[in-house]
Amino acid sequence: MSPQGHAPDRCRALLVQLSTYVDGELAGADRRAVVAHLKHCPCCQAMADGLRHTVETCRKAKAARLPADVRARARARIAALLAAEAGK
Repeated sequence: MSPQGHAPDRCRALLVQLSTYVDGELAGADRRAVVAHLKHCPCCQAMADGLRHTVETCRKAKAARLPADVRARARARIAALLAAEAGK
């Protein structure tokens, strides 16, 4: 773990699930793991808060939710970028 209290590998893994968590679509053990991580990682908690704020702002602006296939492609692309970064 780094001096700031977060483990970069765990933070990268959380990033892949963060959107699903903020959307309320993450359940079970995955949800509990994200909640536990956010309690102990101020950096990721700030990112989750920022994403939640962005989502709320878009919803208030009556922004349409992206189609499921677009969200799935975005999540897959994020996962690929994180995997590429981890492989460096």
